[in-house]
Formats: sequence, C-alpha cells, structure tokens
Amino acid sequence: MTKSTQLKNTNLDKKILGIVGGIGPETTSKFYLELIEKSRMVCDSYPSIIIDSISFPFSLEEEIIQESKNENKIFPILKESIARFNKIGVNLIVIPCNTVHVFIDGLRKESNVPIISIIDETIKRIKDGNYRNVGLLASKKTIDSKLYEIPMKKNGTNIILPTDKEQKEISKIIVETIRNKITEKRKNVIKEVIKNLIKRGSDVVVLGCTDLQIILNNYEFDVELLDSFEILLESTFQRIMKKGELK
Repeated sequence: MTKSTQLKNTNLDKKILGIVGGIGPETTSKFYLELIEKSRMVCDSYPSIIIDSISFPFSLEEEIIQESKNENKIFPILKESIARFNKIGVNLIVIPCNTVHVFIDGLRKESNVPIISIIDETIKRIKDGNYRNVGLLASKKTIDSKLYEIPMKKNGTNIILPTDKEQKEISKIIVETIRNKITEKRKNVIKEVIKNLIKRGSDVVVLGCTDLQIILNNYEFDVELLDSFEILLESTFQRIMKKGELK
C-alpha cells in the first residue's frame, strides 16, 4: 500500500464546523475551499461545514475598520450567529476575522461550543517562533484595541506598528479588498508599508487581517509574513482531524 493510499484511508472524526462568514465574503469562501483541499489531500471524505454569512450594513463595516467606532452595533449580530450554531449543534466555531475578536470573550460566554481565537493561535505561533520584534498590519480597530499588543508584551515581544498615516492607508486598503476594488497601485502601498516595518526592525510581519492575504500571498519580502488566516486555517483543520472532544 502506498503512502498516498494510506493517507486517503484516514477518516475524519465526524465533527461539524461552524464558520461565521461574510466578514469579508471572499475570505470566508477561501477559508472553506482551503479546508476542503486540506481534507482532500489526507482524507477519504470532506469535513461537515456550515457557513453562516452574517448581514450588516457596508457603512458599519467601514466605520469599524477605518474609524475604529460603532463596533458594538455588530456584537448582537455576532451573538445571533453563535446562538444559531449552538442550536444547530456544531462542535466547533471559527470566525475568520481579526477585528471582531474584540468580542471573543463575550461570544464565548454565549456559547456552549468552543470558539477558536485567531488572536490566540497567532500569538502562539509568534511565541513558538521566538520572534522578538514583530511588525503588525491590521485594521484600526484591531490596533486600537491592542488585541495583539497586550498579549505580545506579556510574552516580552516588541511590537512595531505602522505610522498613523500608514495605518489610514492600510484600513482603506482592507475595505477596498473586501469590496473587490483593490488595484495594483494600492497593493504597492501596502508593500511599501511592510518594507518600512522591516526597516524599523521587524524580524517578522504579522498579517493581522484575514483579508490582506488576498493581495499579499504572491509577494516575497526580506522577512517572513505570518498570515493569521493560514494560522487559523491550520489550527481549525488540526482540531477537525483530532479524535475525541474539542477544546
């Protein structure tokens, strides 16, 4: 029996994964498709996945990402999604969006089902890599809420942030990416911000917004990019594969 055949005989433990989607839609779609591809490579069946694509005004999304305000308006929508998943009976919930993890503690209180934190998983990767000077690209709300900064400092890690001017551009680019309006010129702006973070001492740069991987996955830089999207994806898949109770 060949190795590939042995892998294909690996059965998934029949867990149901719930994905809170729609923030943004392209990232949600890619997260689903890459989970399917991972299972195709090592299993003889696909995982059971339910996507709840939440609906909220575009203007609210832009306010949260660019202006770091009115995020509390989205919290009830997220709670409803978590409640639906609990009612359906999923075994695990993921939210492929860094920004709304400002509510992770509150959402976990609403759920009897484990919710993976993209922030916690990325921080673990930073710690495992023993990175000391970490550049961060994220939405203004993620930056202002210190979602990465607080746990990184507890680990003795130095965080290097974009300038205020650069942050405004990053937040605009995130919105443009979600709206599928990103241009090559705008991609070059984000590439320059990364180069500036490296010049200022970053030995790794974290993509703390899951939509940034859409525009940066084909570029190489002088340091490694830690993509929170890929980190959450791998962590989710490993939990799906794991036998027994999820945590």
